[in-house]
Amino acid sequence: MGHRGDPLQSPEETFQSFDEAFQAGANYAELDLHESKDGVLVISHDRNLKRTTGDDLIISKTNFDQLQDIKYANGEPIHSLTDLFSHYQNQPDAHFVIETKKSKKNKPKDMEEKVAALIQQYHMEDRVILQSFSAKSVLAFSELLPQIPRYLLVNDLSDIDFETLQAITGINIDFDLATPNIIQQIHALHKQVFVWSRMDEQPTTLANISLANIDGVVTNYPELAKNYAQAKAGTKQETPPEQTATLSTTYPIASVTNPYLPWTSGKSAKAQQTYQVSTLTKGTNQPYAALNNQQWLNSNYLNFGQNGLLAAPYLAGTVTLKPKITQWPLVASPSQPQQIIRRYQIGQTATITAVKLLAGRVWFELDQNGWLPAEKTLVTLASQHGQTGLYQQLPATAKLTNLKLPAEITERQAIQHPLPTSPLAHYFQRTTTQTLSTTTAQQKRLANLMPVS
Repeated sequence: MGHRGDPLQSPEETFQSFDEAFQAGANYAELDLHESKDGVLVISHDRNLKRTTGDDLIISKTNFDQLQDIKYANGEPIHSLTDLFSHYQNQPDAHFVIETKKSKKNKPKDMEEKVAALIQQYHMEDRVILQSFSAKSVLAFSELLPQIPRYLLVNDLSDIDFETLQAITGINIDFDLATPNIIQQIHALHKQVFVWSRMDEQPTTLANISLANIDGVVTNYPELAKNYAQAKAGTKQETPPEQTATLSTTYPIASVTNPYLPWTSGKSAKAQQTYQVSTLTKGTNQPYAALNNQQWLNSNYLNFGQNGLLAAPYLAGTVTLKPKITQWPLVASPSQPQQIIRRYQIGQTATITAVKLLAGRVWFELDQNGWLPAEKTLVTLASQHGQTGLYQQLPATAKLTNLKLPAEITERQAIQHPLPTSPLAHYFQRTTTQTLSTTTAQQKRLANLMPVS
């Protein structure tokens, strides 16, 4: 919903501003209503026109014919609600969010009746949404126009009361108050949640708003909001299988601040570090996991829970294709195995730069440029990094068997190999004793995580 139209492109709440919002992709243009001295419904956010036109006039103290002589910077006059409906009557794709501006004493008293009459006169019932900070106003619309969506504007949580919620479609809440808990509670009452931001809204605000499970947004950036909405369509957020995940790579991975439009760059995450993970997105171009609200990582590079330990031995190793396999396609990611980016030929040797365990299969990224299933390769562990020791300490049922171990490394020597000093190794070392004494049942569970190929 375009906040006052598209106010960054044209004077707010003018026909030009509304048209700009629709052209940018807004489903609705939002506007505000006051009453003139002679009772005309006037479109303006402020009760005084000083900020928007330079004229120090209070709408409620000025007749409409005098207000019409005032011009915005684009030459348009002050418009009435009648002007708006008449102008857009034959443009069925033009929809509006109408906000009634009321005093603390609920004046003007007759505003809702006048709005309802004009909506019915111009047959706009299917093209408007009604909202107000005044609970009395939205409750009045519940009686007058019960078929039209009605929202209570909220800039403090004390504005929300159960009685009002029963009679309205939902709330339109200040972005700063729209916590996941509040959104969940309102949705549990089968009410919708819109979010609004102020005129000093920054584009980055939309990156955060789009992460929330909301039903609509009133924004100064309708085109950007449309882009987020399109990118988010068909996606879903899920709880991760484990609350920790390890970045199973040999190099840092750049994070993004939003998984839907991932060109918004964030901080880089360190290789082989374990992170707390709160949310997963599915259905996006690449799957992402939330480390926090400002940092999302491509989850193709993350292994959840103990899978991080199972992936660690193979990092920085080298691979060739198995005998009799002359070439194999390298794909964009384990989550997109249908997208081939190049082909890996027999006789080539590449370094394993990332490992992913997904749906019972192990994947290797080669030279940071394409993935293939581990079972198609012969692996040489990077023994100089202590990977051989990590490998030998895995339960037997959790080991890949398509390895080329150096001949001089015996099983006994490998078990005694010192562990590397990476944070992942420290975590592994704390669990080594327990892992080596794993029961048969536990070994079967680990085998399910990393099947022997």
